[in-house]
Amino acid sequence: MCFMREINKIYEDYFDIIDSYFGSIKNYLEDDKYSHIDLGMAIADYPQVSDLMLDAIDDLGSEIMKFWSENASKVVDSLREQDSLKCVYSGDITPVSLEDFAKKSLLYIDTIVMPDPVLNLTILRTQTSIDKKYYLNKLIRHVFNLWKLKDLILADLEKSALVILPINLNAVNEYDKNIILSNAHKRFANYVSKIFRQEIDNENDALAFLEEFDDIKELFSAIKQTDLLPNIFKKFDTFVEFLDYFIDTNIHFQMESKAVGFEFGEYLLSQFIRVQEHKFFCEKVSGEPIYDYDLPYFFFSYEMGGLDMDASISNALQKEKFKWLGNVPLDALKILREENKLENMRSILRKGITDLKTKNDEDLLKTSEQLESNLKEAFEEQEEEIASLEREVEAITKKEIPLEITGTVVGFVPTIGSYISLISAFRSIKNLFAQRKELKQKINDEKTDFINLLIKSFKEE
Repeated sequence: MCFMREINKIYEDYFDIIDSYFGSIKNYLEDDKYSHIDLGMAIADYPQVSDLMLDAIDDLGSEIMKFWSENASKVVDSLREQDSLKCVYSGDITPVSLEDFAKKSLLYIDTIVMPDPVLNLTILRTQTSIDKKYYLNKLIRHVFNLWKLKDLILADLEKSALVILPINLNAVNEYDKNIILSNAHKRFANYVSKIFRQEIDNENDALAFLEEFDDIKELFSAIKQTDLLPNIFKKFDTFVEFLDYFIDTNIHFQMESKAVGFEFGEYLLSQFIRVQEHKFFCEKVSGEPIYDYDLPYFFFSYEMGGLDMDASISNALQKEKFKWLGNVPLDALKILREENKLENMRSILRKGITDLKTKNDEDLLKTSEQLESNLKEAFEEQEEEIASLEREVEAITKKEIPLEITGTVVGFVPTIGSYISLISAFRSIKNLFAQRKELKQKINDEKTDFINLLIKSFKEE
């Protein structure tokens, strides 16, 4: 626990840094689930305020780099030593609502490992010509998305529920970085070769081949193996919309005078680099991959040949059908861990999918359907258990106790031949009251069990 206190101190220092740069606006953050998004847009769109903020956070990048250079290895060592189920997040900079993502994930896993949004955004600003207002908007949005989970991050738990790490190629040593990039380039070239059925040996040849396509329709028509495309690409209209979107808005790849095919190739290459980076950090902390965004999930699953049981369940819980889990109080997740009931929750969710390996979107859908079925079955069993206990209490209260009392009174009537012992009668009544009290306590325990919070959350949706 001494080591855990040291890790908690690291995160206290992390939030002190955030507070020193953004503390002046944190009081404007509302309780609304998506208020961090509104705050980011509001500050960035306010001309004088945004300029002042940008000046105030000018050295944030160097500050956060220094912080992680001193602390990253300690957190990584702590995670390695932690005998627990860990999942490393990849998708957006942070999930749209980190709170909802945490509620879904921590129902099954011990620890979420979240890339540091401050580090990733400040690095992005130094490496690209990102619009400064866009940068400020994203920075405030993701910083306060994380800030909302501050209490959970700093909670004194045996196993950390949520940790932040510098997950970025710039945080990797040159040797490992070269391996990551080399593997990504090979897999990218192999993928382009497969979907176009071309003999392509390396990433330069792949990009040169793609650069020949100036027209989206021509590019799409040239793809021979469409079953290897993400679902979002499989309908031509969606494909066009997606390409238009990432060409217009993806700050990584806005390159003037580049053909559509080259832009598409750069996008695909970035996905394979992301896969290898994610794989590297998963291995570094002995964790599983977790996503809330279909496109990066698709490329990771394609590259790795699927996800195992724990990763499959964790990712399936992010599906839209489990949106209702966002109604579960965050504090309840702490209690679930403090009372060591997480393993019981896992056994409920794992039912029927012990040997599963998810290889594609269809498998993930099947997993989510099984999870939904498992939860509904657990809800029905819980409600029946409570109803059964309540019937027992009712039987004691309305039938057995009145009969015993009648018997006691009868025992004092002289015309009755057989004498009923007063002591025996009261002992019987006392036992019945004790039995009723015990049953009521069982009902209370059942009603305060975590699964009842899930039932309540499910019914509120």
